[in-house]
Amino acid sequence: FNLVEPSTTLTFLAEFGFAFLMFLSGLEVDFNLLLPASGQSRKEAWKGPMPQALLMLVGTIGLALGAALLLERLDIVESPMLVALILSTTSLGVVVPVLKERGLLGSRYGQFMLVASSIADFVTLILLTIAIAVRRSGLTLDLLLIPVLLIAFGLFARWAQRLGSIPILQNILDELSSATSQIRVRGAFALMVAWVVAAEALGVELVLGAFLAGALAGLVAGSHDSAAREKLDAIGYGFFIPIFFIMVGVEFNLNALVESPQALLLVPLLVAIAYLVKIIPGLLLRLNFPWRETLAGGLLNSSRLSLIIAASSIALSIGVITEAVN
Repeated sequence: FNLVEPSTTLTFLAEFGFAFLMFLSGLEVDFNLLLPASGQSRKEAWKGPMPQALLMLVGTIGLALGAALLLERLDIVESPMLVALILSTTSLGVVVPVLKERGLLGSRYGQFMLVASSIADFVTLILLTIAIAVRRSGLTLDLLLIPVLLIAFGLFARWAQRLGSIPILQNILDELSSATSQIRVRGAFALMVAWVVAAEALGVELVLGAFLAGALAGLVAGSHDSAAREKLDAIGYGFFIPIFFIMVGVEFNLNALVESPQALLLVPLLVAIAYLVKIIPGLLLRLNFPWRETLAGGLLNSSRLSLIIAASSIALSIGVITEAVN
């Protein structure tokens, strides 16, 4: 309704809010759940969060590719692989607040959902980055820069775990975490900005840098930072993150949708595809949880907001989809 006029300041605050949301998402990941438990047999290990998440993602991409090929036959889209990856995304920006609000993040089910959505978001993000780069300029050496950030994360993660196990360092951080120092909060912001800048410098989406920064912060802090996490939640969900969601609504082009009869007919089809490509692979959750949690997990993983908007905008800019489909 043109009630809010987009500006450079609002754009910056929205992007910062999105980065902060991804940072908080990374902060919630429990890396102990990504590896098989000690003494766990190989037969049981494949039922863990990581194998299940990867199997669900493969199933999702396969179904989405089939749907994208159908849309291509109907002359609605080009580049089925790119469209399939767009349809395979999951929004951590929706999954994390829902799990947090219901008090499920610390549970086994919450961690399964968090890992599944994290894998879907960032594997598809990397694949989208590669697919778009190849479509724009073909196979070039610049593609080798994408794994650099992941390698750096692995090195920093090992270093961060060692730092987190030093009692003296934890005592110093505890002493400087109150009053005017707030060293944990300052350190969290500094870490996030540093990794976002590194991601941008390497040509990787800021979402990946922010998430990895949050994961590193969680590794350093361990379980000693409940007070700092509450402060970060208050800053993020109380101010920066809502600006991102508001600006998504502000920039939504309703006229392009309403003026295109084909796009209006496409809406129910896309909605059906968006749910089916997530719910069907999500049935794998039944190996660990009851039917209610299984179906709820499939529906929650169908949440899409942040990454799909960015990917769709890029697809529009390179001519893969129209404004109305976008």
